[in-house]
Amino acid sequence: MPLNEPVTPGVVDWTGENPGILLKDANGDFSAMALFFRVAWSPVGQGQVLLLYGTPGAVEGAAEAPNVILSDNAALTAYLKENFIGKLTAFANAPAFATLPEVAAQVVRSSGDPMGHRYAETISAAGLTVELVWEELEPPRALELTPDQVGTGEHTMFTLLVPAQSAQIIVNGRALPGEIGQRVQAGFETTTAFLYFCETWVIPPEET
Repeated sequence: MPLNEPVTPGVVDWTGENPGILLKDANGDFSAMALFFRVAWSPVGQGQVLLLYGTPGAVEGAAEAPNVILSDNAALTAYLKENFIGKLTAFANAPAFATLPEVAAQVVRSSGDPMGHRYAETISAAGLTVELVWEELEPPRALELTPDQVGTGEHTMFTLLVPAQSAQIIVNGRALPGEIGQRVQAGFETTTAFLYFCETWVIPPEET
């Protein structure tokens, strides 16, 4: 029997994968941050985008720890910065956010097994290779979150979360310093190293 209305009313903002790693130093400050997008659908098309803060506290990162965006779709990068990343406090408030250089990604590939011990995303550009590694993976959790439970404060979000107990951000073969921390999402404790699969962000009807 056909439905009279969608199961989830509203406008789909984008859908895809959105893993990330946030490392902290001994004082609890962010020492390195990476947020990766593999977008299957958006109003500006598909694409893959990596936002890397190798030096989160600086406007310009160091050569061995750059602040940069690697992307194979410039329109998608602009869309995510304005409509999504710019609403995530930890990333939007970083000194480098407004002036992040954007570099064309040449190779993007995943490896490992999210059901196993290790999963990785590798993104390469001219003179720069970034590898994100998640290890000690936990069982998945299926989440359905309301706007008050997500970083943007504006979306309903559905996803499959696979937390990791260990993670690294590796730039040109060198692991950036820092350790993962703890965080709370939707009432349960998890970590700052996460794999999000089948992630769909929906703008509820009252926001359209």
